[in-house]
Amino acid sequence: MKFLSLAQAVEANVRDGDSVAMEGFTHLIPCAAGHEVIRQARKRLTLIRMTPDIVYDQMIGMGCAEKELDFVTSIGHGKGGDHRARLGLKTKGPTRLVTDLCVFEPDAETKEMTVTSIHPGVTRGQIAENTGWPVRYAAHVAETVPPTTHELEVLRELHARTALAHGEHTGVAA
Repeated sequence: MKFLSLAQAVEANVRDGDSVAMEGFTHLIPCAAGHEVIRQARKRLTLIRMTPDIVYDQMIGMGCAEKELDFVTSIGHGKGGDHRARLGLKTKGPTRLVTDLCVFEPDAETKEMTVTSIHPGVTRGQIAENTGWPVRYAAHVAETVPPTTHELEVLRELHARTALAHGEHTGVAA
């Protein structure tokens, strides 16, 4: 086995125009790898965003990305039911999917993502029109609790900082 420095690994394995996925969570976010891609001025990359982290925003802001595929994730619940267990996976898989329209949670038996909460003002028709599969609904569907004033302020500040990093103007003070 040959060991490479991070600079050597990026030099040898990341080319202009490549599709790139770097994954980590919380303290494992691959910031150094993303920064090395930026330092080596890679261009026209398709970034496959595995987790929502700032390193992708930085690579976009520095002109490395041609396009980005958002939030590509794991196997999920596979074919449903006990499929994860049959594959030997010990974790429980996705437990909630939050969209702009509603919240999905896996059905207890089938593991199919099922609407459990609809955001205020959204209709079932809108959900069906904007979802890429036939939508199922839980027996009891709640109305999503709106965010607090503080949560909205934090989200708006984050949006403004991200837009600024991308060279956009939002009209919202950061």
